[in-house]
Amino acid sequence: MKEVTKEKIWTYLEGFMQGLINKYDPQVIKDEVLEKALFDPEKGNYKPFHMALIPKELLRIQSFFRSFSTSLGQGVFEYIAKIIAEDSGKWEVVKRNSAFEATASLNVESFVDRFLEDVVTGRVKPYPVDIPKPQDSSTKKIVVDLYLYDGKTHYFIEIKSPKPNKDQTRRTKEKFLYLLATYPSSKTYYGMPYNPFGEEKSRYRWSFTSMYFDIQNEVLIGSEFWDFIGGYGTYNELLELFKEFGEEKGKEITGRLIRAHSGG
Repeated sequence: MKEVTKEKIWTYLEGFMQGLINKYDPQVIKDEVLEKALFDPEKGNYKPFHMALIPKELLRIQSFFRSFSTSLGQGVFEYIAKIIAEDSGKWEVVKRNSAFEATASLNVESFVDRFLEDVVTGRVKPYPVDIPKPQDSSTKKIVVDLYLYDGKTHYFIEIKSPKPNKDQTRRTKEKFLYLLATYPSSKTYYGMPYNPFGEEKSRYRWSFTSMYFDIQNEVLIGSEFWDFIGGYGTYNELLELFKEFGEEKGKEITGRLIRAHSGG
């Protein structure tokens, strides 16, 4: 990655982390409020023994980590992917969260519904797919997380959690089928920023993903995902940047979260 790209990502991470720290700062959310949120009896989460034993500092850090993990997967990776793609020089067009016009032809809708059901029952494999041509001009809008164009091929990428539920994978596959019916020469990918089962793609195993997608041909995961967007070595450079950020900002983050209990 270019140095300017790293600087952009670093600045973005600073803003992201600062906002999250502010949310969980002891001066913003008091211990009793945090406890109520975590162990709310109205939601069936009352755990008096947990509350008695676990230090307040640990509860705050745990809550911060949960929020961090959720936020990281809900937009942060998308934004960073866009920055990297724009600065890589690989792509003529880069768009994030953009709407595209796709066919809503009745014959395509019928095919998509039937195909998705057949995939679940095992009557057909998820890839490849022979999608019929639209028979009418009706259309609808489909929003894509990341769109890339290299002058020849349109790439539609959904950046999602590596452990999606069944509905998420089904909706993504459905979206891709309509896009492929509209743009036959395009390529669609289910993009995952990391592999929770290890670095090698062969280690990835998640039933809902493999139910609707061919892992080898329709899924980009970990280093494969980042290197596709930004070029060879992007994944390792990005991971190193995250490590540097964590090492530099770690003490500050921890200090902010526990300062009310340390007399700070």
